[in-house]
Amino acid sequence: MRDTLMMALGAGALMLAGCTGQDRAAPMETGKCDAVASYDLPAQRFDETAQQLAHATGCFIEADTDEIGAVQVQPVAGRMSIRQALETALDGTGLAITEHAPNTLKVE
Repeated sequence: MRDTLMMALGAGALMLAGCTGQDRAAPMETGKCDAVASYDLPAQRFDETAQQLAHATGCFIEADTDEIGAVQVQPVAGRMSIRQALETALDGTGLAITEHAPNTLKVE
């Protein structure tokens, strides 16, 4: 069985809506992954950074830690959303956020 990193503070239902040409003008749904906070994280293993980001914000991060947990990620410093912080950490690693939702991010 593969270990999966799944972290969140609190629980709740998640509803995803598809994007079509008709709803481009609609405002983007925001959630815990879009909350802005200040970060000062060193370069470290992906699983350590993901855990710190998830616990700080309540944004759910899903990733296969057997495969990518030990990947070294970039430092994250400044004021930004967890979504932006995770993108900053993943820069240049070959990893990416593959699923975006208001309260959930999946990394592969």
